[in-house]
Amino acid sequence: MIKLKSILSEGKSLYVFDFDDTLARSDAYIYVNKRNGEELTLDPAEYAVYKEEPGDTFDFRDFNKMLRNPRAIKSNVNMLKKALSNPQNKVTVLTARAIAYPLNHFFKTQHGISPYVVGVAGANPKLKSDWIEKHIKKGYTDIFFIDDSPKNIRAVSMLKRKYPNTRIVTKLAK
Repeated sequence: MIKLKSILSEGKSLYVFDFDDTLARSDAYIYVNKRNGEELTLDPAEYAVYKEEPGDTFDFRDFNKMLRNPRAIKSNVNMLKKALSNPQNKVTVLTARAIAYPLNHFFKTQHGISPYVVGVAGANPKLKSDWIEKHIKKGYTDIFFIDDSPKNIRAVSMLKRKYPNTRIVTKLAK
C-alpha cells in the first residue's frame, strides 16, 4: 500500500483522485453504439480498457444522474480522507463526469467529507492531463494521481518528461 506521506513531502502538493472505479463503484454504464447498429453496454472498468473502433459513438447518459447503488472503495476513500486531513494539500476528485453534484452528495452523505470535485465532461485522457498540467504551471511541484484507467495514467505520466522538476506519482487503481 502506498503511504501518502512518503510520496509527497515538500513543495506545493496536489492530490488528484478519479471517481468511478477508483473511489467508488456504482450502477452506471457506458453505451457504445457500433457502426452496424449494435449497442454494447460497458461498466467503467470495461470502458477503461475498451479499444475504440471506427464508427463507435458513446452515450454516457447514466453519468448525468444521481449515483445508483454507490459502493465506496474503502482503501482509496481512506487515502482521499488522509490527503484532505492536511490543509496544505490541494485535493481534487477529477472525474470524466460533467456534473459534480451527485459525487458531492455521495461524499457528504456517506462519508461526511466535501472534497473539491471537478468534472472534465469527457473521457479523453488529455482532459485530465491538461487539467493537471495547468496546476503544474501554477507552481505545484508534487503531484499524486490515482485512476483506474491505464489510458489516463499514461497521459498523466507523459507530463513527467515535459516537467522533469515536478514529482509526479501515478497509481493505477484496482
